[in-house]
Amino acid sequence: MPLPLAGIRVVDCSAVISGPLATTLLADQGADVIKVEPPGSGDVLRAVGSSRGGMSGLFHVVNRGKRSIALNLANETGRELLGALAERADVFVQNFRPGVVERMGLGYEDLRRRRPDLVYVSISGFGRRGPYAAQRVYDNVIQTFSGMAAVQREGTEPRPLRQLACDKITALTAAQAITAALLDRALGRGGRHVEVSMLDASIAFLWPDAGADHTLLGEGIAHQPTIGSRYSLMRLADGWASITVLTDAEFQGFCRAVDRPEVAEDSRFQTVAARLSNLPALAQLLTGDIAEAMGKLTREEALTRFGAEDVPCGVVRELDELPDDPQVRENGTFVERAHPLCGPLREPRPAARFGAEPLAPAGPAPALGEHTDAILAELGAGSRISQLRTDGVIS
Repeated sequence: MPLPLAGIRVVDCSAVISGPLATTLLADQGADVIKVEPPGSGDVLRAVGSSRGGMSGLFHVVNRGKRSIALNLANETGRELLGALAERADVFVQNFRPGVVERMGLGYEDLRRRRPDLVYVSISGFGRRGPYAAQRVYDNVIQTFSGMAAVQREGTEPRPLRQLACDKITALTAAQAITAALLDRALGRGGRHVEVSMLDASIAFLWPDAGADHTLLGEGIAHQPTIGSRYSLMRLADGWASITVLTDAEFQGFCRAVDRPEVAEDSRFQTVAARLSNLPALAQLLTGDIAEAMGKLTREEALTRFGAEDVPCGVVRELDELPDDPQVRENGTFVERAHPLCGPLREPRPAARFGAEPLAPAGPAPALGEHTDAILAELGAGSRISQLRTDGVIS
């Protein structure tokens, strides 16, 4: 069965995480993605993180399955070649700061004249206009502006997420928008300019639950803490667990699992409403006798006990434990293979299934300019390759 995006060509003129990860999701689903990089150093992500053979593992996971052309966009001929690539593409993705591509003659209106039904994607930190639009942006900056750091507050201090959450959220948002625009085009409505800002994507991701107490406006609101604000971890004999007890049946099962069934019979805790009205007393129990009982359980004992009572329970897995988790093994989440430069590596397969069997990850991330000559030959510029290299247009 063909992959869902087989036959779709994407020119990826983005760098770092937000754009490249979005187009890697498309490559995993069958798209032909051409990664455009500057000669010499290429995408800065090639050198970020643990590496071997001159390529970081991070770069591979964010750019697998692509072809690379090293093209100097400071050169007029380089820009003309990029325009020719876009003319033969279905999707063009860029994450330069607002205004840069227009000054290079590679903006939406410029490329639409060459390919009227092109799906043109602009990814930015804050959007095209506004007081922050021209600011240089990385993930941590958007975490502060979007409310992410505030939601992670410990006591009075906001905290960052220890991952590039806003970059990845933006990538997922962009990939979904691209496929929606391709469907729109297939229905005969032509191309579109898709714009995604990291700020907008991150707030939209955060808001449904973390912003729940700020959604309803005006008077007469019965305020409650947000769902996520109640999350906490409980110490076990050999690690940590997270348990959610919402319904009365779950609370009763929880009490039985920790050998305290009498707590469920206490009138202060018999119903959801009663527990919400007596949170301080419940918290005292959870940090006292019940915490002591939890501390005697191993992770496997906790999973067995709470699972038997149909109580939602998760135990903290360290990253090096994930491949051996029985559910992760059953899902076939991880794939191991050898990269021509990086050597042996482990990575997650594409998460979405399009049938009984999971998709395999797309091919290895390319070396810088690995496919330059082949791509230029496809453009009909094969006879110019030597001169273009001499002129510094390609490498």
